[in-house]
Amino acid sequence: MHINSNPHPEAMQSLQRQYAENALLPNIDWQSLSAQQKLTPAQITALDTIYQSAIPLALTVFKRLNFDVFAPAAFHPQGLGLFDQLAQQEQRFVEILSHAADDLDHDTRHQIWSMLLRGGAVLVFKVWLGLVKTGQLSIDLVQFDELSDLLWIKTKPDTLAKALRVDSESKNEHLFLIYEDSVYLDRFNCLDTALLFSQLGVYDPVFLSMQDEQVAQFFIEKGLVTEAQIEELECAMNPLNCADQRAKQDYLV
Repeated sequence: MHINSNPHPEAMQSLQRQYAENALLPNIDWQSLSAQQKLTPAQITALDTIYQSAIPLALTVFKRLNFDVFAPAAFHPQGLGLFDQLAQQEQRFVEILSHAADDLDHDTRHQIWSMLLRGGAVLVFKVWLGLVKTGQLSIDLVQFDELSDLLWIKTKPDTLAKALRVDSESKNEHLFLIYEDSVYLDRFNCLDTALLFSQLGVYDPVFLSMQDEQVAQFFIEKGLVTEAQIEELECAMNPLNCADQRAKQDYLV
């Protein structure tokens, strides 16, 4: 489906929302979205599979609860039922993806698994939102944090791996999607995912611990890192004043 420019954007957004609720989605050129890097066929198929599965389900829940994703202030603290409704649909979403992945090879299923653990459902929704709102291929950054809270998949990595028939310890590549000056798919849905990705060598556990205090505490408890290792790295990166505290970055939702 192609989106044309329209002098009445609200009417076009309403129409595209109706289409999407019925799984009639505009095509996304994922390679053009991330033109700074070369995506593999498996990564493109994985992004598209998540996209085709997540958008209709999310919009159906949003419609049921009168949550307008196009409104300037779409997040309403009083609407706590929205979190509950989306959480209840997570198992359904995993089942839909599992069925959609039946005919996909292991590499593609592994990409789906990896992306979902790191915000893949959020990413594809924001790409759809950017395209529908502007008519241009983009990632909509308005209220990104609020929609992130709503659309993150909380399923643990081992449970999701079983559903998608994935070997979670395989050495497949993990995509970090580059768009403009930002990197996406760089956060974790839970501490278990952070631990697994460190054990797989995707992240250095000491560096990750230095950046995120919650991760550091968890890794220390698991015996993956020590306080001394974290302090040593902090000093190595700031040798003039080891007492300085580096700014922390949240790697967990």
